[in-house]
Amino acid sequence: MHGKALGKAWVEVRDRLILLAKRVAEMRAAPPNRAGEGLRAADSAIRAGDRSNAMRVAAVSPGEQGPHPHLDSPGADFSQSSDPKPQLPVRRRPGELERLNEQIGKGLTERHGIEVYGFGIPGVDTDTVREIVTALDDMLAKYPHTRILSMEISNVDGDIARAFEDRLHNVDLKATRIAFSTRYATDPTLLSKNVSEAVQKGHFFPRPKGPAYSAIVHEFGHALTYAGRSAAVDRADSHLFDHYLRTYGHENPGGDVGESYRTWRGQLSGYSFWKGDFHPTEALAEAFTDVELNGDRASEPAQVLYQLLMDTAESEWRKEGLI
Repeated sequence: MHGKALGKAWVEVRDRLILLAKRVAEMRAAPPNRAGEGLRAADSAIRAGDRSNAMRVAAVSPGEQGPHPHLDSPGADFSQSSDPKPQLPVRRRPGELERLNEQIGKGLTERHGIEVYGFGIPGVDTDTVREIVTALDDMLAKYPHTRILSMEISNVDGDIARAFEDRLHNVDLKATRIAFSTRYATDPTLLSKNVSEAVQKGHFFPRPKGPAYSAIVHEFGHALTYAGRSAAVDRADSHLFDHYLRTYGHENPGGDVGESYRTWRGQLSGYSFWKGDFHPTEALAEAFTDVELNGDRASEPAQVLYQLLMDTAESEWRKEGLI
């Protein structure tokens, strides 16, 4: 199957998943006298869709990379009142927050065909869940051809979140699965503290959005890298250097252009480097995050890498007939 046919086939499969998810949601919301019949009909539709789906998604085991994210949201809601007496926390039924978090997560399936896992884990902060979902909604609205297969809350050692490169089963189409750390999803105070400290130290770019939102934007930057078949990774440093020479090379004739270039490149976040060396994979994701969150205030090197990331992703989307 050629690239354009593959790209269009993916869109059809994704749209079918979205339609089925909406039908299931509608049936579950139906009146009691119709719910049983509706769910049976939806189940039949899903089974039929599964049989006709020739592009099943292959699961992957956790691999590598990712950073970040916020909100000092208490576990209980406090109602506002003019009564000066101390307010008591609102009592919730057991499992109520877990069901709410699962419902918020299912919106990703209904809107984008994304599989969701772990949103019902006890103790997960609802504001963090909302940030995760909102970030994916926002990014997919701007970059709709990016294939995000799943979003899960699970163990992510050492990171806030990670993106894993994957592909559609039996076809050569790159895709991404994203995992968000259970540790941070259940402790928004720790999340906010660690991200704020990382920003103050220059490890991350300024994060004007919440930390969970920012983390997902960073991982989406990895997804765009994968969409471009990681071509931007090999070209990142030379692309920056070429831009620097074209723009500033005349300012230092006969000087050490390498040193001045590294100083200019040093405007990137600390997370863009590893033990003093340029780390193109993370530099690209951080550049994407800087541009998305800070706009025109993003550093010049970040804007250069952002454009490279978009050029490589769009090149593949054209081959697939998506743009």
